[in-house]
Amino acid sequence: MRLELITPTTGRVVKEVVLKGTVKLSDVVDAVFNELGVKMRYSDLEPYYLVVINGKQLEEGVRWDIIYLDDDDYVVIIPFASGGCRYYSNFIT
Repeated sequence: MRLELITPTTGRVVKEVVLKGTVKLSDVVDAVFNELGVKMRYSDLEPYYLVVINGKQLEEGVRWDIIYLDDDDYVVIIPFASGGCRYYSNFIT
């Protein structure tokens, strides 16, 4: 599976993760943090981050420890407050 993760601590991380069977999203995120030497757990991100799996956004409040992934999944995890419009100042009156 492919995981893209953006946090202030890790910056943008893109990882190819080989799964053995079906694995929880929470376990994958914790394993990536562990591999990077980051002292965080999935639960530090869960309430504040958007998760998109294969182009479909998870609903807000869905627990990551009940989401199961397969080897062909593509997961993107980003903060809620990301992106924006560089022309935003044009809309302020």
